[in-house]
Amino acid sequence: MMNIKNKSLLKTAVLAGAAAYLHLQNTWIQKTEYTIPVKNLAPENEGLKIVQISDLHLPKEKIDLNKLVSMTKEADPDFIFLTGDQIQGNDTFDPSVVEKLFRKLAAIAPTYAINGNHDRHSPMFQIALDLYKKTGIRYLDDEAISVLAKGRKPVVIMGLSDKSSAIQKITKDFLKKIRLRKDWQGQTRLLLAHRPEYFLKYHIDPEKSADITFAGHAHGGQIRIPRLGGLYAPGQGRMPQHTDGVYLLPTDPEKKLVVSRGLGGSSFPFRINNRPELIVVTLTNGSLSEIL
Repeated sequence: MMNIKNKSLLKTAVLAGAAAYLHLQNTWIQKTEYTIPVKNLAPENEGLKIVQISDLHLPKEKIDLNKLVSMTKEADPDFIFLTGDQIQGNDTFDPSVVEKLFRKLAAIAPTYAINGNHDRHSPMFQIALDLYKKTGIRYLDDEAISVLAKGRKPVVIMGLSDKSSAIQKITKDFLKKIRLRKDWQGQTRLLLAHRPEYFLKYHIDPEKSADITFAGHAHGGQIRIPRLGGLYAPGQGRMPQHTDGVYLLPTDPEKKLVVSRGLGGSSFPFRINNRPELIVVTLTNGSLSEIL
């Protein structure tokens, strides 16, 4: 029979192991790579690469920001997408830290950002907007631009501004305010939209329907159970449908949704079986079977 001393040592070991596990689950960045087929992708855009960074929740991040930058640089992307909640809504951040991060990202590749619900609620939101301008990050507020990476053909990048819950409930066409020029027709369309739960609503207008939508917000369901997925996500509730990975639009499987598990924490203090995630998406003319 185990004596009291051995029981105490075992208890200490279990607690230490649990603490180490929680630490790694909240600090150890996982790089997830997807190769996603795009219909009618221009041959020059074969292999075009995008790094998606989502839900940093600065200053509540527990990851090493320098490691995030080095992993992003190593991926050698054509574009970097910041898909919302870069900052925490109920906290203040050090502008010098955020400026340094933004400058480093913008130096790697053209970087585009949208807001999330936390950005919108932050008392420092205007400071964040000023930092985007100062560091060369393009902030997209219900707008679209046609951009050209070196050696590539143009693609359309659309950025959807996050709205209040009341406005979202009555909105049918989320992309109504976004304007696309006629001479952009035929270009691959990429959408930054913070909330994955409105995937269907992002495709109401076929003229603006994106080939790939990039979203976050769900935090991977916070606690992930193997084969079941995440347990809870804001906007989706219990057993959420869109928390991690690549999803196909039911009415048109050529249209995809990429959901990042995000990098930071928010109201819930821990990520369990749900490491912070950096996503790397490579575009190809390949078949759907590559991601199924």
